[in-house]
Amino acid sequence: MKRMHQSIAAVAESNVYGRYAAAAKQREVALCCPVEYAADFLDVIPDEVIQRDYGCGDPTPYVRPGDTVLDLGSGGGKLCFIAAQVVGPKGRVIGVDYNREMLALANRHAPTVAERLGYANVEFRYGMIQDLRLD
Repeated sequence: MKRMHQSIAAVAESNVYGRYAAAAKQREVALCCPVEYAADFLDVIPDEVIQRDYGCGDPTPYVRPGDTVLDLGSGGGKLCFIAAQVVGPKGRVIGVDYNREMLALANRHAPTVAERLGYANVEFRYGMIQDLRLD
C-alpha cells in the first residue's frame, strides 16, 4: 500500500511540475485564481512575470519594512517582487520553488526589478517545500 501511495504521489507531482513548467513558457489563463494588486507595485515588474503569475494571494497586508519574507512556491517571482517593495532595502525576500522553469523566469527578471527599485533584496532558491529543514 505504501508503495502504491508513493507511486500516485510521484505521478501527481510530475503532472503538477509539467503543468507549471509549460505555464512558465506560455501563459495559462485558468491555472489559478486571479487577484488584484496595487498598480504601483506592478510598475517595476516585467510583463512576462505578470503574465505568467499563478499566485493566489496578496502579501502586502502582512509584510512590513525591514521584514524577511519567505515565499514557498514562489513560481515566477511576482509576489516576491511585490514583497520586495514593501520590505524595502533593509528587508529581504527569499523565494523557493522546485520548478526550474519558473525559477529561471524569476531569476531572469530579478536584475531588472532590482535596477528599477534601486536595490536588490530578492533571491530565489531551488527546493521542495516538504524537504526544507531547519537547524
